Amino acid sequence: MLPINLIIPKTVKIAILKDNLNKAYLKFFLVIILIAVIGLSTVSHYGATWDEWIEIYMVQWVRQYIKDGTPIPRDSKYYGFIFNYAADQIYDLTKPLGDFKSVQASNTFNEHEKNVLKLKRRIQVKHIVTFIFSLLAFVAVGGIVAILTGWEYAWFAPIVLALFPQFWGHSFFNPKDIPFAVMFTVSTWLGACLLNYYYQVEAEHLKIGKNKITLYSLLYGGLAGLFTGIRVGGFLMIFFVIAAHLLTHLNLKALSLKIKNFAPFYGLMIGSWFLITTLCYPASWSNPIQWFFAALDNFSKYSLWDNSVLFDGQFIPGKSLPWYYLLRLLTITVPIIFLLAFLIGVMAIIINYKKFPENRRACAILVLLQVFFIPTVAILKHSTIYDGIRHFLFILPAIAALSATGLIWIYKKINNKPLKIFAVTLLMIQFSLIITDMSALHPYQYSYFNRTYGGLAAAYNQQETDYWGLSLREGMEWLNKNAEPNSKIVIAGPLFAAEIFSDLHHKFTLINRDDFHLGQDPLPDYYMGLPRYDYHKAFPECPVVYSVTRQNTPLTIVKKCP
Repeated sequence: MLPINLIIPKTVKIAILKDNLNKAYLKFFLVIILIAVIGLSTVSHYGATWDEWIEIYMVQWVRQYIKDGTPIPRDSKYYGFIFNYAADQIYDLTKPLGDFKSVQASNTFNEHEKNVLKLKRRIQVKHIVTFIFSLLAFVAVGGIVAILTGWEYAWFAPIVLALFPQFWGHSFFNPKDIPFAVMFTVSTWLGACLLNYYYQVEAEHLKIGKNKITLYSLLYGGLAGLFTGIRVGGFLMIFFVIAAHLLTHLNLKALSLKIKNFAPFYGLMIGSWFLITTLCYPASWSNPIQWFFAALDNFSKYSLWDNSVLFDGQFIPGKSLPWYYLLRLLTITVPIIFLLAFLIGVMAIIINYKKFPENRRACAILVLLQVFFIPTVAILKHSTIYDGIRHFLFILPAIAALSATGLIWIYKKINNKPLKIFAVTLLMIQFSLIITDMSALHPYQYSYFNRTYGGLAAAYNQQETDYWGLSLREGMEWLNKNAEPNSKIVIAGPLFAAEIFSDLHHKFTLINRDDFHLGQDPLPDYYMGLPRYDYHKAFPECPVVYSVTRQNTPLTIVKKCP
């Protein structure tokens, strides 16, 4: 009897392959659409975060510095504002649609109150922009898993990433770390695609000119430049891609041949990257070389932040955290099923690496570099770390990709159908538990701690929870309904994050806790504080009248003073 692959004509096999690919693409894009619909339907539920007003006004400040010809100060010169600038442009485009209520209210509110309304509108628009931009990470994770396992499984990867509560929660409001994570993941995926093209180009076509390889090299360098324009660490992708290209074969002869043939294209990437990076940082225009190395030093240390972090029940300076802080936080803030699947995924890559084609090897190297390189450097350099894992959110999409790869690898290895059904059922139960926890925490999914640790309740007074200040919105909405007009309210946390959600008709007087002289000024009518820096303990003589709680754990508390 002839093998089935000899019986079926080649044209039929091609048609079947195309049909399977079309179905795989359809499933993948349906999942992305589903994630987009869920996200866009809930994006308005999120409050404002501590640094959002700085991120918004930074664009205006930098513009003014350029206009005045004055040096850009340190807190802005090394921080990429390309994403903030893009969001600012989108706000300007939507302003005619969203500000008509403010115009109508021009006779009702004073100038400060109008600015509060405008800031609220800017933040709402930026949340939408941030979430829509985050969708690129879901697409890229699917693309990475498609390279590692095949397109028929690509749809599974964005679902896995969506079930990383820390990433999902941050994707609505974090204009610093989410854009960096998105660009890192997109650069990893497209870097693997670029190298796949490199492997296929014939030797006689390896010439700089009007051809695809020249264009793709320039475009990828430009992408890395935009990535660096968000945060300077994006420059690493250029070297990651070159390293992945060279390391797929460790044969010295093949290595020297690659360097000889592709060095011009490496140069094109670096040149394109350097040009776009310089354009993205106005502070670099006078001396881009010196600026770049100064930015790298600032990126690796970030000595501007000098405060304490609640870690395992103790307040420890961010500069003095134990080396295992990040590892510890990852083990308690990532769902345990994905931690196990991640280890299996890494093991599957190691076991099968020699069998992989070059493009799959390159992709595996890039993903592993995304996960391990910067965190390892940060640990070795004793970099300042704070706010949980938010500075390392960029590793979560790569962990999700490897977790999905591990789960798919197990699924493929199971040949017994009943056992396969049992494994899928068990996985669905685990996913349901994560969804249940995320729903219970909404819209504070970023304060998730896994069930093995004990959830949010176990983190209370032990780890940072709502360090961004999102729950001030819910506390302010309670005060709108229950506090007397003209009440004096002391806020422990970002004042603007409460003010933009206050009922301006009530004419509340909101005072920052740092501006209130405890023991000298008369007691306020109310005190509202975050679960950070022991803010809950202030004004002990005032009883708690309301708590924003999730999983029976208080976040923002409101006290009414005698």
